[in-house]
Order: sequence, then C-alpha cells, then structure tokens
Amino acid sequence: MNLEFIELDLDWPFEVSLFDLKNYILSKLMEYGEPLRWAITSVTNHPERKIQIISVEVVLIVSQDKGKKTINPELN
Repeated sequence: MNLEFIELDLDWPFEVSLFDLKNYILSKLMEYGEPLRWAITSVTNHPERKIQIISVEVVLIVSQDKGKKTINPELN
C-alpha cells in the first residue's frame, strides 16, 4: 500500500444536491483508491453546461493490485 496525493476536478451536476455532495465526492474518489483525507479547494460555476466543477485535493491509500484507475502523474 502507498499514499498518493492528487488534485482532481470533478463535475458536480446540478441534480446532485448539497446534502448528497459528500457521498458523491467520496464515490468518485473511491475510483482512485481509499480516501484518507480530502478537501474542496474551489468550486467553479458553469450554468451553460448545467454543472459546477469542484476542485479537490486528496490523500489516497492505494493498493497496486486493486486495478483502480491510474493516477496521472502530471496532476500531482
């Protein structure tokens, strides 16, 4: 197991309520590994696309044998 720091931009569709946002973010982060710690660093509104972009910084616990999404080293 390793710890990885990444920065991600996640789409936040308008149909996902503020009350569901934490679970939505965690479900997206689990695609990369197990989140140890994370924080929202910015939110950008795109009304023409009916989404907002959430920037997050994440420390993940990753296992080399789980076959999770690969992390782009340029994002680190």
